[in-house]
Amino acid sequence: MKKKARGIESLRRRYGYTFVGHWVIGLIMFFFVPLIYSIMYSFSDITMTDSGFVLKYVGFHNYNMALFDNPEYLDQVRDSVISMFYSLPMVVALSLILAVLLNQKYYGRTIMRIVFFLPVIIESSVIVSLLSDSSINAPIFNFSTDGQGVLNYDLILSNLNLPEEITGFLTFFLSNAVSLTWSCGVQIILFLAGLQGIPESLYEVSKIEGANKWDEFWLITVPMLRHVLSLVIIYTMISNFTSSNNVVVSTAMQLMRSMNWSSAAAMLWFYFVIVLAVIGVVLFLYNRYCLKKWD
Repeated sequence: MKKKARGIESLRRRYGYTFVGHWVIGLIMFFFVPLIYSIMYSFSDITMTDSGFVLKYVGFHNYNMALFDNPEYLDQVRDSVISMFYSLPMVVALSLILAVLLNQKYYGRTIMRIVFFLPVIIESSVIVSLLSDSSINAPIFNFSTDGQGVLNYDLILSNLNLPEEITGFLTFFLSNAVSLTWSCGVQIILFLAGLQGIPESLYEVSKIEGANKWDEFWLITVPMLRHVLSLVIIYTMISNFTSSNNVVVSTAMQLMRSMNWSSAAAMLWFYFVIVLAVIGVVLFLYNRYCLKKWD
């Protein structure tokens, strides 16, 4: 019996290797090899010849050019980080609220879920290329007055005498309300999966104890979604940092189109280090002040 069990286990192991093998080959060929080449490009000067690319090692010259000779690069990195800290809580909060609403039992729930997930499908298709950035990222709270032009929300916010930090937060939200909602599809699906894994008995006990919906949300729903929430935070940060609308990524893509691959690689690798540091700090704070408390 033991030999037969071992034979079944080895057979299952072979099936597993068979299914995973093509993925590993693709990962090596289409991820690790270009990754190594991009590191080499960042430390080299690239010239194109009839026989192919010729790399000349130049050390940290490309990094020095990006950090000290390009006056806009560090500002672009700073703006990307600030934009992430603005958009992260908005996307996470909006996704969680929509997921809770879509998890309720009512007629047409499936259709509503499809509607909120459609942007993910559209964004990966050719349709998104037909939409201009101005139409997706256009503010939705501008309105006309007596046909004499447009009254901008900046004017309204400036007259409210709010603190500068709150004014900047509201301005960012109003300017990017459509694009933030557009980018919540995957997060909503992740939260829905987590919500469906919460036992109904917890909510029944909370009702017996006299808890209201607010207490249930903060004492049951959010703690039970703690691991899903960490996944959503990581996904949202990576999606924001690598978006084509990100100023650092778009600038590097322009350099690559102009065949300046070495400078683009140096800019992106320095940016990658900053991104890893920011993600590490956010996860450290989340694990220390939220995850341990909920556990």
